[in-house]
Amino acid sequence: MDVIVMPSKKSLLLRSIVNIIVGLIIVAWPAATLVVLVYAFAINILIIGIATLFEPVFNKSSHSNIGAVILGVIGIAAGIYLIARPVVTGEIIALLIAFWAILFGITDLYIGFTSKTKEGGSLLFILAGVISLIFGIYVLNSPLETILSLIFIIGLYSIIVGAVLACVGLFFYPAAKKSSKA
Repeated sequence: MDVIVMPSKKSLLLRSIVNIIVGLIIVAWPAATLVVLVYAFAINILIIGIATLFEPVFNKSSHSNIGAVILGVIGIAAGIYLIARPVVTGEIIALLIAFWAILFGITDLYIGFTSKTKEGGSLLFILAGVISLIFGIYVLNSPLETILSLIFIIGLYSIIVGAVLACVGLFFYPAAKKSSKA
């Protein structure tokens, strides 16, 4: 029994076309892509705040209605603030990426120095930790430039993957099986 389901040639080519188009849009307009990302993040915070504010209306058995209202108001205020200050929102997103990288860097260093894996495995964890720490510190020092660069790289990635999938679909994908009727 095959567990992996192969996509059809048409769906693979459609995926490659979408990847290339999205990648071209991102590469052509990385700043606009960042603006969309920033507003989507801020609107998400606002919607979560509104949902949290009205949680007591929908969940009458909750014992933390006051806390939900307070968190809802904070979420709404934060969402409005982030919508009004998109540069701050972009910096916050970049800082979240930086803190994530630093956290994983520290974790990988810890694993590398304390694990009982083979020596090469420990060294690779240490290397991954150092790279993550350097990346995180770099993002902390120039958050907006870094996030714009990451968006551009995501666009390039999308174009490259789309082109590779197109090549697979056009030149290397198996032909459709024809049913044989007797």
